[in-house]
Amino acid sequence: MSGDFAFHFRDCARARRRNFRSPFALASALVAGLAACGSDSTAPHVPPGSTLTLSTSALPSLDASRDGYYALWLLDGGGGAHAAGAITPGSSVSITSPIADPTGAEITLERAGSAVSTPSKQVILVGTFNRTRAALGVVGAITQTGVQIRERPGQFTMFSPSDNDIGGYPSHEESGVWLFNMKPSDTPQNDFYVRLAQLQPGWTYEGWMVRDYGSAHEIWLSYGKFLPDWAGAVNSPDDTGWGPFSGVADFTNSRLEDFPGDDWISNPLHFPFPSELTLPLNLRERDASGALRWTHIISIEPMTDKGEAIGSERPFFLRPYVDLFGDLNPGTPRTITMHREAIPSAVLEVR
Repeated sequence: MSGDFAFHFRDCARARRRNFRSPFALASALVAGLAACGSDSTAPHVPPGSTLTLSTSALPSLDASRDGYYALWLLDGGGGAHAAGAITPGSSVSITSPIADPTGAEITLERAGSAVSTPSKQVILVGTFNRTRAALGVVGAITQTGVQIRERPGQFTMFSPSDNDIGGYPSHEESGVWLFNMKPSDTPQNDFYVRLAQLQPGWTYEGWMVRDYGSAHEIWLSYGKFLPDWAGAVNSPDDTGWGPFSGVADFTNSRLEDFPGDDWISNPLHFPFPSELTLPLNLRERDASGALRWTHIISIEPMTDKGEAIGSERPFFLRPYVDLFGDLNPGTPRTITMHREAIPSAVLEVR
């Protein structure tokens, strides 16, 4: 025991003995003694080189050559990010802290083959440390700060506006899907616009129709990427307009609806199209056993995917909204359902 420490310790002990006869003084002395004689309050909760354990939930494995990889970053008090290495989700992963007392942590998606010194804009999870533990979530990472993924965004609708001015209504209604509230009174917003959480700049929504979802021969058809406005309203066209298979030659600009969606009626521009499908599509199709074949999905995609060539679109794993298209008639709304189990999270802590 060093001389300075021993002297400090003896002073603490004498102070406690002097105040022993008074219960109030004893309680005060104990509090003061713990503060003054306990561990150094400036000592780091997470010293540099500490071993941290990372546990993830609903964070699937990636195809490294196609999707890239996950990277963990620890954040210092000035907002600087320090690389803690690439991570593989699954069972608990051990990480060595590159800094003392990180204030936060984030997990990013990094492009295949890249070796980076700063995080990408595709932050998937973020959280702050409470002493030796940080809970990481999508709020403030994928969504804007403080904005939760919406539980009840609204409705999607069977509709084919691209040929209704020619063929009248109904025409090929079973060949189109559009994001608007067919029955506003059944939605929290009580208007025609679907509402979605605003996203951080690295992310975008994308709509899909998927045949035989979850099977080995599933087929994904994108109906475009889109973002809500400042209030969350989805009130503008997606980036494919009417849709490349709507039969409209100028499909990105001509007579657009103020909602995302696509029709699949014909292919006059000869874009690549799955050979297993026949146009016009019947999104109420059933298989030989009578099971419905088409599923509507809204995914959250890296903004770096914007501009994908038609026919080469591929879905990312973030799929908060998944619903059977159903066999309902034209004019009948279909409810968008949030699946909370699809939302990733993580915990990082000293063990």
